[in-house]
Amino acid sequence: MIKAIIFDFDGVIHDTLTIAYSINNKLMPDVTLEAYKDFFNGNIYEHTDIPKENYKKYFEMQHLEYEHLLVKGSIKKTIKTLSKKFKLFIISSNQEKTINMYFKNNSMQNIFSEILGFETHKSKEKKFRMILDKYQLKKDEIIFVTDTLGDIIEANKVGILTIAVDFGFHGKERLKIGKPAKIISKFTELLEAVESF
Repeated sequence: MIKAIIFDFDGVIHDTLTIAYSINNKLMPDVTLEAYKDFFNGNIYEHTDIPKENYKKYFEMQHLEYEHLLVKGSIKKTIKTLSKKFKLFIISSNQEKTINMYFKNNSMQNIFSEILGFETHKSKEKKFRMILDKYQLKKDEIIFVTDTLGDIIEANKVGILTIAVDFGFHGKERLKIGKPAKIISKFTELLEAVESF
C-alpha cells in the first residue's frame, strides 16, 4: 500500500527546461539543448563536463527567474488532493532555498513534509534512504515521480518504484530505458496512476 509520494521538482511540478537551458547556455554557450538533456541521464553532479564553479552561478541566476513562477492550477489542485491521502516529499537536485520560495509564493508551503535538495546531499539515492529511515517507510510504500532517466536509475538503486512523466526534461523513449513502473503524459493522471499500485 502506497503511503508516500516523492516528487522531483523541475520538469514535474513546473516546466523549467526552457529557463534551465537558457541559464546554462549563458554559462556553457557551446552546449546544445540535446547535450544539456544528456546531463540528466545520470546524476548531474557527477557529470565531468560541468565546471564545479558553474553550479553557484547557475543557482544565483536561477533564483531570480523562479521568483515570478506560478504553478498551474490543475497541478496545484492535484497536489492538494494527493496531500489528503498521502505524505508528500520533494527530492531535487535544485536548491531547497529556491524550491521553498516557489512554494511560498504559490501558497503551497505547508503541503510537503520535507524538501530535500542540493543542500542536503548531491545524491538522490542518499536522500531516498534518509526519508525511508526518518519516516520509517518501506520501499514498497513509496512512489517517486520524476521526468529524467538519471532519477529513475537512482530510485532503482534503492528499490523504489517510479512514475515517469514524459512532459519534462526527457521524453518517453529515453524514460523507458530506466524501466519505470508507469509513464504518464499529464500531471492530472497522477492520482489514478498512484492508486493503481
